[in-house]
Amino acid sequence: MLQLENFYQQCYLDFCQNIYQDTNEECKQDQVKKLSQLLFKQIEKRRSSLAEGNLLYAIDKTIWTDTIEHIDEPHFCINSKKEIIKGLHLKNSVFGTYNIAINLLKPFVEDINNREHRPARILEIGSGLGKLTFALYEKACETSMDINLTGSDIVPEYVKSAIKEAHEKKLNIDFKVIDAFNLDQLEPNSFDIIFNLHGMHHFSPEHLSMIMSGSQRVATKAFIGLDAYRGFGNLFFMITTGALASLWNWDFSLFHDSAISGRKMYSAKQLEIMAKIGCRNSTIITERLWPGLTAIKILTNK
Repeated sequence: MLQLENFYQQCYLDFCQNIYQDTNEECKQDQVKKLSQLLFKQIEKRRSSLAEGNLLYAIDKTIWTDTIEHIDEPHFCINSKKEIIKGLHLKNSVFGTYNIAINLLKPFVEDINNREHRPARILEIGSGLGKLTFALYEKACETSMDINLTGSDIVPEYVKSAIKEAHEKKLNIDFKVIDAFNLDQLEPNSFDIIFNLHGMHHFSPEHLSMIMSGSQRVATKAFIGLDAYRGFGNLFFMITTGALASLWNWDFSLFHDSAISGRKMYSAKQLEIMAKIGCRNSTIITERLWPGLTAIKILTNK
């Protein structure tokens, strides 16, 4: 995998030298989209060329897919989509992913609480039915973390379900319909942290660059993303756990999406260069987390 990480880094450096001037001047959203799209087209072209004589690149090219998961198909049954989300919730609960996500957020929350003596304003994008949002809220209630929490998704049916559950549980959480590609609709600095769990692979590189870029205008502290690690072992793990979770209700949509998602995951270096395109004045940190997760933190440096 190190060879591939070096490959992506070299592609980015060549891109900066020949096309894109890596300066401190921020790009507009349409520029970010075009630059990221151009960079990853060049990466794909170079990877395809290398794949003809190198087994590692050939395997990586074969695994990669742009097939759409059921959960992203506009006309796929909404109830089946909800079952997929419930299956993901089961996997996240069993493997402790929510706790890992909360631990990523905790230092930022505590810093705001201690330094600025106010609640940390957190926006979760792509919150689905709000399972992470609820877990984070409950964790905050158990500890000294002081937060104002907002979940969001572009699918109104998910937001309605999350609002209903929050109301039934009497939880002080706000849920909104928000298009993550258009964070300009939000007021500047209206949140401190923008967070996404297991959603980054659902976006194309250009769209993810746009989200990262837009988050820097809205968040005072950071964009934090957490997704599965790109690798053969993790692909096998996702397929296996997706199959087992699907047996829970005999709906194998989750198995389908797990197999596709495992092939669409981004490596840490891919996420890093997406962020560099859209967040020129930000500090970018990527890391591997057990079990089989990749995290990216984009600090706004405001």
